[in-house]
Amino acid sequence: MFTNTPHPALIAVVLTLAATDLAHAQGPVGTRASGMAGAFVAVADDATAVYWNPAGVATGSIVSVVLDAGRFRLGSSRLQSAENEEDTSAIVALSATAFGLAYYRMGTYVTPAAEPAVTGPDSREEVGRNVHALTTDMVGVSLVQSIGQNIVVGVTPKFVWGAGSRKGDVDAGLMVWVNHVRFGVVGRNLTTPEFGDDSSPFELNREVRVGGAWGSGWTGISRVIVAVDGDVMSRPTPDGDRRDVAAGLETWWMNQRLGLRGGVRRSTIGDARAAVAAGISAGLKPGMLVEAHVVRGHDDERSWSVGARMTF
Repeated sequence: MFTNTPHPALIAVVLTLAATDLAHAQGPVGTRASGMAGAFVAVADDATAVYWNPAGVATGSIVSVVLDAGRFRLGSSRLQSAENEEDTSAIVALSATAFGLAYYRMGTYVTPAAEPAVTGPDSREEVGRNVHALTTDMVGVSLVQSIGQNIVVGVTPKFVWGAGSRKGDVDAGLMVWVNHVRFGVVGRNLTTPEFGDDSSPFELNREVRVGGAWGSGWTGISRVIVAVDGDVMSRPTPDGDRRDVAAGLETWWMNQRLGLRGGVRRSTIGDARAAVAAGISAGLKPGMLVEAHVVRGHDDERSWSVGARMTF
């Protein structure tokens, strides 16, 4: 039975109300993780671990199913037209002990591998910068291997298509835990696949992210989770490169029937471009939740999603 501790809930409410004129760097993947501002690499204990940290597939429920969909905006306020800036995000994912499978659609920024040029309707050259907004669809399969009792490694071979190209790629992750503390690291887009036509290709940039988290109930269901993540490598955006650090909080109430979460992030290089996120989960019955998140940023960079999560 949980003891009544009001402070985490109050923090989550404050984060919800604090969403103002802030910046968002890429389309969301997973309602729960997005509600924690992306501080999820060391949490990753549901089926969205296929994206967030493949090693996390082995650290959650025996079976997890996630279905999320939402909207996001990628672009720059310097663009003359807002046409096609808004797009759909989605993830359909399943994990079972040592195996994960997911389809997800997301937006990100990419840089040319050759002389910059407009490459078609699915991507565009941002004004004044060699940066393109790209929406990709991906299918990945995560496989994990335990090393002793407290270390798991995972790998996700994936098939990526966008801007008229189809490429193979791979992500990899590591999860280490001791009592209530977990540490995670993930590397994404390790082969940096190229998209677009042969005359002006651009590449999906490699990402490396590390995180730490504390959970009151690991291994199991935690009443409170506090997480911190940070990018190791910078990522391009139309307004300058950014390397984010994020902090997130998740709390559960009413015998796991109500979950509140929130988070903040900012870039450690260039302008801070801070962002605030918030999310909520409501239990329809044990093991079945409906969820939502919102991130507020510039008028041309916002995201939200709704979804369902089932655990067995």
